Amino acid sequence: MRRGPVIACSGKIRHRPDQTPGSMLSTLHHTVLQSIIDHLPSGVTMFDAGQRLVAYNQQARKLLDFPDELFAHGMPTLYDFALFNARRGEYGPGDPEQQAQAVSDRARSLQPHVFERQRPDGTVIEIRGTPLPTGGFVSIYTDVTERKRSEQEARRLAVYLDAVINALPQGVTVIDEHLVIRLWNRSFEQLLDLPEGLMKPGVTFEDVARSNAQRGEYGEVDVEAKVVEAAALARQFLPHRLIRQRPNGRTLEIVGSALSIDGQIRGFVTTYTDVTELREAQQALERLNAELDQRVTERTRALQDLNKELESFTYSVSHDLRTPLRSIQGFSTLLLETEAEKLSEQGRTSLQRIQSNAGRMGSLITDLLSMAQHSRGDLDLQQVNLSAMAQGVANELQRADPDRQADWRIVPGLWVQADPGLLRLVLQNLLGNAWKYTARRDMAVIELSGSGEIDRMCWFELQDNGAGFDMQYADQLFQPFQRLHRPHEFEGTGIGLAIVQRILQRHGGSINGQAEIGQGALFRFCLPCVQAQAPQGL
Repeated sequence: MRRGPVIACSGKIRHRPDQTPGSMLSTLHHTVLQSIIDHLPSGVTMFDAGQRLVAYNQQARKLLDFPDELFAHGMPTLYDFALFNARRGEYGPGDPEQQAQAVSDRARSLQPHVFERQRPDGTVIEIRGTPLPTGGFVSIYTDVTERKRSEQEARRLAVYLDAVINALPQGVTVIDEHLVIRLWNRSFEQLLDLPEGLMKPGVTFEDVARSNAQRGEYGEVDVEAKVVEAAALARQFLPHRLIRQRPNGRTLEIVGSALSIDGQIRGFVTTYTDVTELREAQQALERLNAELDQRVTERTRALQDLNKELESFTYSVSHDLRTPLRSIQGFSTLLLETEAEKLSEQGRTSLQRIQSNAGRMGSLITDLLSMAQHSRGDLDLQQVNLSAMAQGVANELQRADPDRQADWRIVPGLWVQADPGLLRLVLQNLLGNAWKYTARRDMAVIELSGSGEIDRMCWFELQDNGAGFDMQYADQLFQPFQRLHRPHEFEGTGIGLAIVQRILQRHGGSINGQAEIGQGALFRFCLPCVQAQAPQGL
């Protein structure tokens, strides 16, 4: 059943004794209609040909805020309503009577009309007037305040969106499922150098593709065939990323992703980014990396040649310097054994000094070769129990001098990632120094402990209660052949700590020392920690 618009009347309809059955039926109809319009969400009023109110509902009075006194003397006229509104400022400043008369005059034109009026309290009322065939008119009043606020907010957000979109350096397009371009920004037009006037409401993907093909953006192609191909691919709405070189030499990165609304693909969003400078920078970086790789290759080859020369030099030093030293030591020993009685006391003393210095020079040569040897070669990195290795070195030192009293405090469970052979040399030098410089203590105390982890490097402390050293010479600690004690106080060549430092540096570690004369020394050094093993699945 079709339903047309309901034009209802309102007001108080009373039965009179002189009413005929026909008039009573009419009254019944009015009562039914009154009940209907009283339940409408909109206000309804009906004026007769003389502009007198003949029907209304309570929603109209509520929306228009008409008081009871306006109806105290019967149904008011349109002029009465308008005058009441004018006097309370509904129509703005002006003469109330003139304003009311203007409203009445406009109504006499009996033309359909729709307009909105904002009341002083901010409420916005939409008024729709429809003329009646018998004269007069019906008006529908609807509160559209929230709708107007929503529309205003939507317009405000649209302005924001437009400002943001057009401020982007990237081009942006939004295309619907029919390949109509619904949104684009200025950067899109500028990046593609689109002809003026092409981008307008209703422009399609095919229109832009055709313009691009005609201007040679895709190279030498059949224009219409290219448009058909591009449109067919676009209708698949597949995510895509491509690099396109434009005829003007600029490079564009084009990225498209499907636009989903309510779980359905409704088109796609595409961004266009000028990556010309980025691509040039990447190519320059690739060229630089290639040059660096070449330099590294050349430098590696040079280092290999240098290592070969160093090995040759090492052999030369070992052979050419040790041979005369052995002769000096041998002949001086022979003289002391066979000609000692013929020599004066001064002569024998001189020979003994020759022997001692020759032996010292031999030790220096040995240490020098050792430092050169341990400064090159590949590292065999393994998980090493530092505590166990240190305890083994300590036992060797103790067995070499069993009469000495020492308190070895080596914390168990210290692990590192290191070359076992080189790590043993480090411990032999560090623990050997601690053992040497505590020789004059009744009870030597030597302690090795861990002190934490920083950036995957494990730090350790080696502390003793030995002779210590003067901190003003601390910068010489790790220099080859530099000694902070006189030879007659403690023997040595001064190469041990230099070897230690070089080995630790090859592992990515470091070492430093501090001390006080007569109060012992503290050395802090670090090595790579043992990396935790990733858990294995069942």
